[in-house]
Amino acid sequence: MPFFPEEWIQDLLSKVNLVDLIGEYVTLQNKGGRWWACCPFHNEKTPSFSVNPEKGFYHCFGCGKGGNAIQFVMEQEKMTFPEACQYLAEKVKLPVPENTDNAGYEKRKQQRKKIFEMNRIAARYFHEALYAPDGKEALEYLRGRGLGDRVLKTFGMGFARDGWDYLMKLLADKGYTKQDMQAAGLIKMSDGKSYDMFRNRAMIPIINAFGDIIGFGGRVMDDGMPKYLNSPETAAFNKSRNLYNLNLIRKQKNLSHLILVEGYMDVIALFSYGIPECVATLGTALTQDQARLIKRYTNHIYISYDGDAAGQKATLRALGILAQEGIETRVVVIPGGQDPDEYLKEHGKAGYIELMKESLPEMDYRFQTAAAKYDLNDSHQKEKFAQECAKMLKQVESAVTKEKYARKLSGMTGYSPESILQDAGGLQKGVEWVPPKVEIKEVTLEGKAENCLVRRIYSDPQIILKLEGRLEEADFQNTANKKIFSHIMKKAKKGIFTANSELLSVLNEEESAHIRKVLSEEDERENADDFLKDCVKQMRMGRLERQRRDVLALCATKQDAEEKRILLQKIDELGKKIHKLKTSF
Repeated sequence: MPFFPEEWIQDLLSKVNLVDLIGEYVTLQNKGGRWWACCPFHNEKTPSFSVNPEKGFYHCFGCGKGGNAIQFVMEQEKMTFPEACQYLAEKVKLPVPENTDNAGYEKRKQQRKKIFEMNRIAARYFHEALYAPDGKEALEYLRGRGLGDRVLKTFGMGFARDGWDYLMKLLADKGYTKQDMQAAGLIKMSDGKSYDMFRNRAMIPIINAFGDIIGFGGRVMDDGMPKYLNSPETAAFNKSRNLYNLNLIRKQKNLSHLILVEGYMDVIALFSYGIPECVATLGTALTQDQARLIKRYTNHIYISYDGDAAGQKATLRALGILAQEGIETRVVVIPGGQDPDEYLKEHGKAGYIELMKESLPEMDYRFQTAAAKYDLNDSHQKEKFAQECAKMLKQVESAVTKEKYARKLSGMTGYSPESILQDAGGLQKGVEWVPPKVEIKEVTLEGKAENCLVRRIYSDPQIILKLEGRLEEADFQNTANKKIFSHIMKKAKKGIFTANSELLSVLNEEESAHIRKVLSEEDERENADDFLKDCVKQMRMGRLERQRRDVLALCATKQDAEEKRILLQKIDELGKKIHKLKTSF
């Protein structure tokens, strides 16, 4: 029987998506972060079979069966343990070990255990040094970056003293040899001399998903180089197969998405501002193994790299890697070449959340990045831009998505969607392109009013100042209309009247399509001021009537007389406001 090392088995289980695997046998439904189905091992009508992908196991509350992916395959396919391992390894394309040296594996296992012990001692030493007298400068540096004691403790941050052998002596006193320390990446040995790896740096322990300290990142507190010094690869630390902050991510419930950033300090800064769902690579570009690791936690990711040229290049690379794993990805575009930490300091949590709301899907970001390289007013450069984007579309498998972006590119360049699709390999030559039929939805009076109002302020942004105090975002039902109103109002208050090209850039493709449709319509009324007043009146009345309906529905569910009285009073107040609006203006 082949021998499968424990590290190989853990690698196998980390690569298997448990939901996808079990989903091949039963229909799973997501409820509260867990997946449920009727048990495949016994007959039942009410689902009691639960899959927990975060923790990597399944359990049936009916028959009691449970386990990991290997045990599921053994039970379902009636395979032996080696057969199940080989079956899963083929699925995830993981080479099966041959003639494994059991003794060699045990030796590596003991080595990892020793590294974890030394790293734990080192982390405690660094943290204590941060609060010692000679750690004052480091503590002031970290607090100057807005990090309080709670954050410093949560992430176990510390300080490596400015000396050659402080840590080396400490570990030697505890019985570890220099060879042990070198194997852990805690000291360097050269020409017969030994010295601490980290000196005079703010220290950040790197902890895996199981709570083991696998390495460290050390940051300078001035303009020295290298800015970050990371532990070398060891028997316990593989940079390409781990992510920073997984130990805290595993504790989060109902995780809907993750934010991928470039560095440790970005993760810590976002956490300190109340945005904890962040991970970072470990001093390297994103790898396929890390993308698979991300997919174990979520299928939705925001990339939030630095806004400079290097960050854009890294973002484009990461998009390709995440796409291979089928992860839905959006890009948080940080203006001014800033990193997340810098942006948070200037704009706070609310500002960053707004950037996330305005984040771009993969192809929108690729188009935007490509457009920045060309002058689209120059016909030759516009042609080059269109050809570059058409090449991107060749990689898109979905015909619907390809058509969607062909139409977007058509709007940006003026070339027909048909010619773009031909270049993108989505339409054979000689085949006429027929625009898809669009279901026409009946627009309410409120919808017509806000469309008309947006059409007016779009063509003449200066009139929006007349609406200040008379309309607010909550009066809009359509998201695109609301975005246009909000964007123009914010700029107008600063004395800036927005160009039309900038306005469309704040919308996604679906929203842009709505605005293009709105702008293509014409208004019948000639008196502009009266027309504007009527739009405002209709929108405000619509909002009050919606509120009144909601309160009426709530009142019908109440049994308590006092609660009903309060709600009826609210209904009466709303009715008076509606009547006042009808007779005013």
